[in-house]
Amino acid sequence: MAEANQLFNDRAARRIAVISMHTSPTASLGQNANGGLNVYVREVATGLSDRGIATDVFTVRQSPDEPTVELVAPLSRVIYLPAGKGLDKYLLYSEVPSFARRIVEFADRDGVAYDLLFSHYWLSGEVACLLRPRLAASWAHVAHTLGLVKNRTLAVGARPEPQLRIRVEGEIAQQADLLIASTEDESADLVNLYGADPDRVFVVPPGVDLTMFQPIDRGEARRKIGYGPDRLLLYVGRLERLKGVDVAIRALALLRDRKHDDVRLLILGEDSAEGDESEKSRLKAVASAAGVRDRVDFLGSVAHHELPFFYSAADVTVMPSYSESFGLVGLEAQACGRPVVGSDVTGLRSVIRDDVSGYLIDGHDPAAYAERLGRLLDDPELAQQMGRRGRLLAQRFSWTRTADRLQLLFGRFAERAQVRVHASARQE
Repeated sequence: MAEANQLFNDRAARRIAVISMHTSPTASLGQNANGGLNVYVREVATGLSDRGIATDVFTVRQSPDEPTVELVAPLSRVIYLPAGKGLDKYLLYSEVPSFARRIVEFADRDGVAYDLLFSHYWLSGEVACLLRPRLAASWAHVAHTLGLVKNRTLAVGARPEPQLRIRVEGEIAQQADLLIASTEDESADLVNLYGADPDRVFVVPPGVDLTMFQPIDRGEARRKIGYGPDRLLLYVGRLERLKGVDVAIRALALLRDRKHDDVRLLILGEDSAEGDESEKSRLKAVASAAGVRDRVDFLGSVAHHELPFFYSAADVTVMPSYSESFGLVGLEAQACGRPVVGSDVTGLRSVIRDDVSGYLIDGHDPAAYAERLGRLLDDPELAQQMGRRGRLLAQRFSWTRTADRLQLLFGRFAERAQVRVHASARQE
């Protein structure tokens, strides 16, 4: 192991400590807290590895079967550290100091010096706040979601984000050297809601794997996932009130009332770890009450590489979210040549063009969703046209572009940090 670590260290031009405390880039998607953040961390680490930049991704060990260190790219390792297994993210906050200490212990044992801390989500940002400047002189942070933004548009019955999170996000916004936003709207929220210095906020859109997510013949895709000629609607993501899946179920009921009896809704994803109530159980009850339980299939989480078959098999992907920092699912669906019907919220507006590659709906009225979904189901040519346009739009978003932009920003801020360190040393 020591020889392998030395080889890993010697090959890197720059080294970054990536902190993803509550969720791992190797975890299965669509369950617990796992989703777009996992994809982001994995794809960026791989892209930076391709550019000669090493990343150590520190995350919480969730299973005794997980190794201590796992190589996910030639210059990217995931390091699994013990810290509050099975705790939700709010209880996990109490483990932040011990998690930060274990990162330092690992770096000391491994003899690694980092040029930059790169934290993801508010919990990891708190870890980075404790580690800088001891572990690295410079710190970049991605919020992925913001508590104040989520609280502006809560679903009925959803638990608001607590003041603890809001306070920590405010501290991060003030202290991080570099704040990376996924959209212009998120950039404005960091400045206007959290008082971040606009000179430290940069927009770097995430991407989509265009080699994996591309159109597949619909017949082939349906055979692969085990479905026949029924028209299919698709939801992909964690099951939590924020995602508005009940809106899609009620829209399906309205479609059935309008004689769309052959339409099914496929739901890919599992319950999030938040709260005591099972969202899947609640959604099943919603489907039963709406009279469409026999037309709603809860398929659980699937491997990421299997998603293109589901997107390509579906007629439409539906995203009735109350909040999205970035519409990765919508981007993946469009890359597979399928239209998207989603809510007119920040993250979806950045990747879906209303009346071009799908429809964006103001509010969460199931009737509005049913009308747009029915329009696409009844006009396959229109759906195909929107799918083709969506495929073209998706070409603008690639992980290669994301990694290139991050490499440029990280290099610039790492150099500034070194100048500060040398200047401080001269003064002493």
